Amino acid sequence: MSDLPIHVVVLDERFWSKVNKTSSCWLWTGSTDRNGYGQVRRGPRPGKLWYVHRLAYTCLVGPIADGLVIDHLCKTPRCLNPEHLEPVSQGVNVRRGKGNGYRDKTHCKRGHEFTPENTYRRNNFRQCIACRVEYDRNRYAAKKAS
Repeated sequence: MSDLPIHVVVLDERFWSKVNKTSSCWLWTGSTDRNGYGQVRRGPRPGKLWYVHRLAYTCLVGPIADGLVIDHLCKTPRCLNPEHLEPVSQGVNVRRGKGNGYRDKTHCKRGHEFTPENTYRRNNFRQCIACRVEYDRNRYAAKKAS
């Protein structure tokens, strides 16, 4: 890929060699970021990184309007099938997303159930009271020991 603006870049054989087209998703097999989104470098190192789903959408469908992000309708970050991608506002993308799934969990990471008696809520945050009590005990014991 060259240093051309994104709207005139042509996806070449090297790019497509890193795409595995399944029956539904087109999965990127190259480099990904820590969240699993495919990325390629633009130009010589250290070049700008592009997300492959944005690049594919722009090249195969058209430009993405300023201020919009690409929502993966299939919820697969490595997918770049243009039929699974939709430009939306960040707010819409967040509302459609699963986030980290925390609000849907019924138990904390240590296995305590989120019940009204065992759950502290403040704003949109919840905390397991049993874990908090244990944390406070350990902290007090460590402070007392030192």
